[in-house]
Amino acid sequence: MTNLAVRILCGLLAGAATYGVFSFFLLKKEPRMIKPVPREPRLELLRNYGGYAPGPEPEKYRTVFVLNRKIPDILRKYDYLSYSGRASADQDDFVFAMLDFVCDHFKHSSNARLPRDHSMAGIIEGCRRNGGATNCRGLSLILAELLRMNGIRARHVTCKPYEEPFTDCHVVVDCCMPSGKRIMLDPTYRLYFVDDNGRYVSVARLREGIISGDDFYPNAAASYNGEAFIYGNYREYMAKNLLRLNANLRLDDSRPDRPDAEIELVPAGYATEGFPNRIQFVTDPAVFWNM
Repeated sequence: MTNLAVRILCGLLAGAATYGVFSFFLLKKEPRMIKPVPREPRLELLRNYGGYAPGPEPEKYRTVFVLNRKIPDILRKYDYLSYSGRASADQDDFVFAMLDFVCDHFKHSSNARLPRDHSMAGIIEGCRRNGGATNCRGLSLILAELLRMNGIRARHVTCKPYEEPFTDCHVVVDCCMPSGKRIMLDPTYRLYFVDDNGRYVSVARLREGIISGDDFYPNAAASYNGEAFIYGNYREYMAKNLLRLNANLRLDDSRPDRPDAEIELVPAGYATEGFPNRIQFVTDPAVFWNM
């Protein structure tokens, strides 16, 4: 083959490669924006969508908790028994011992990806490979299963913003303590709140309080990976992420993050046309918070 022919052939191949790459980017589609990012301030938006609408079928959706599972062997590597021995599982202090266990051994990283195995043991093994780090969902999945493993009803709740699809959300734990008191636990920040009367603050109460301007008080040990907890920043962040709330209907460590059994609480007037069919949307808070 002559030099001229070689140059022609190389030029054709290069052109084809360039066209192929160009065509790939032309064909690649961005996720369809169902609800664009709002223009108004997040707190104002949350207040505009602060109300709910009670529904006619309060018993249609029922949350199932798989409790009292066997302690996985991986916990023994983390001195779990010294934490679980701080209080009996029928005492509220046991809940805080489990929060300490998670936050003493695992840290938050927004860049960490969950492993394919979303069980508690799978996420902990993923943390081991990732320098002890996981994201807010991973921390909440671990904590919620630790509590369920000891007979305490707890679930991870995904706190979502207005827009869909979104690029950022936050995941916390909704817990019904042994005393029957409801509390929000945020293992990303080793955090829980009390109000002016010393009562624990639930996820629902936090949302109401942010809307109405109430003050809440974080626990003394609250921090982010050992750094100071800044209350004002957290309120602003959660004002964005408390517009809608998502949870699973079956809480089972073998499939703790089931994509086919989700319930989502949305405000009255928040349209959900075009959203994923797997999500069961409700506007009645009594349905969503029934544990």
